[in-house]
Amino acid sequence: MHRIVVTNTKGGVGKTTTALYLACALATRGKSVEVWDADPQGSATEWALRAQDAGEDLPCPVVSMNAVQLRRTSPSADFTLIDTAPGDWKGIDTALEHADVAILPCAPSGLDLDRLWETERVASQKCPSYVLLTQVDRRTRSFDAALAALEGQGVGYFETTIPSREAIRQSYGHRPAPSALHGYEHVITELLEAMSW
Repeated sequence: MHRIVVTNTKGGVGKTTTALYLACALATRGKSVEVWDADPQGSATEWALRAQDAGEDLPCPVVSMNAVQLRRTSPSADFTLIDTAPGDWKGIDTALEHADVAILPCAPSGLDLDRLWETERVASQKCPSYVLLTQVDRRTRSFDAALAALEGQGVGYFETTIPSREAIRQSYGHRPAPSALHGYEHVITELLEAMSW
C-alpha cells in the first residue's frame, strides 16, 4: 500500500485535478485506489459528488480527512492519493509524515516556481519528491525557463508534462475517460518506475 501526497503551498496549480486524474489512471491499470481529501475546501469531494450526480461515478472512493484522521487512518487500497490544501503547512507536514512519495504540481511561470522551492525543500526532506509541470504550452519561453530552473536546482521532476487544455478544466465534476487522461497515464508509468527503485 502506497501513500502519494499531492501538494504545493500555492493554489491554482492543479493539485485536485492531478490527484483525481492519477487515481483514474491507476484504476485503468487494475489498481485499487482511494483519494483522501485533506483540503478543507473539499474540492475533490465536491468533484466526486458532482460526478455521482451526473451518473459518472469515479473509479475510487473520495474520503474527507482532517489532520487527526490523516495520522490515524490506515490506507485500505493499493494506492492512496492525498490532496492537500494550499498554504496549510501543518496539514502538508502531517500528510508528508507517512508518505511514500510527493508529487508537486506546478505551472511553468516565474511566480509559481518561486512559490515551489519551499514546498519542495520541505517535502524532499520527508520522502522522494517530484515536480509535475501542469498547464504547459511547450512552445513558450516560460516552459523552457521552468525546465532550466528545475535542472539548475537539482530538483526531481517528471519528463511527462500536463498540457494546458480546456478539456481538463471542463472535466471538473465528471469521470475522466481512460482515453482522455491528457498525459496523466504517462505520469503513472514514470511514478511506478521510480517507486520500484
